[in-house]
Amino acid sequence: MFKQSIRRLATEATVKSQQASVTSTTTPLHTAQPPKYTLAQLRTFPNLQPTTFIPLPTSFFNTHSPIRRDLLWSAAVFEADRARVGSNYVTLKADSPYSNRKLRPQKGSGRARLGDANSPHMDNEIKAHAIKGPHDWSTDLPSKMYAKAVQTALTTQYKSGNLFVIENECDFGQASVEVTQSFVSSHKLNQLNILFITEENRDRLTSSLNRFFLNEKELKKMNRRERAKAVAKVKGKVIKKDDVEVRDILKANRVFVELPALQWLIGKYSV
Repeated sequence: MFKQSIRRLATEATVKSQQASVTSTTTPLHTAQPPKYTLAQLRTFPNLQPTTFIPLPTSFFNTHSPIRRDLLWSAAVFEADRARVGSNYVTLKADSPYSNRKLRPQKGSGRARLGDANSPHMDNEIKAHAIKGPHDWSTDLPSKMYAKAVQTALTTQYKSGNLFVIENECDFGQASVEVTQSFVSSHKLNQLNILFITEENRDRLTSSLNRFFLNEKELKKMNRRERAKAVAKVKGKVIKKDDVEVRDILKANRVFVELPALQWLIGKYSV
């Protein structure tokens, strides 16, 4: 009698445990969905006063994923290779800039044998094997990888608090050094690299930044190549949305982007 009661209790416990497991598996799990948007402040130019918040898609500004430095490096190399002109002129042995006459007799001089002056092993700036212009140095990179690199660069600036979305045009009322000085000093941008990503060309803004960061007297003393290098190293750049690159975004300490330009970038580089 005692054994039968114990067996009956064990059977009832097994049935109840099976029913509990069935009900637990059929009950739906209420898991929270990740947010589809993140917020950014919309500001006015040039006072940079915030007016409202705008939603930005997390599919583009994925702040929770780690920084893909491999994609950034691949995009930077791709852009640098694409920017190379490949017009270097190298003198080869086939060009024969010197005479083909033998420099010394084959025998009788007591010295080593020596051919003509076009030999590359002589100190004559002639190369045996070299890449001669015109040459295309550009390399290939999948479009999805480059789009992901643009997303990573903009997301990095957004996470660092260095991305400012402007609701109006990024342009000054007049092209003057005083206006640029007031803007730079009021926002503490003196020693920082500034990048403006605009919808259209902003001539007054570009002229003001060039006058502020470059010395016109020193530019007049430079030749064309030195002047181009000096302009390329200017800390304040204004780039149209079509011409912006990953390297420009990464070099900047502050990025000011117009809202239409940002929307265009999100639409083009969304994967």
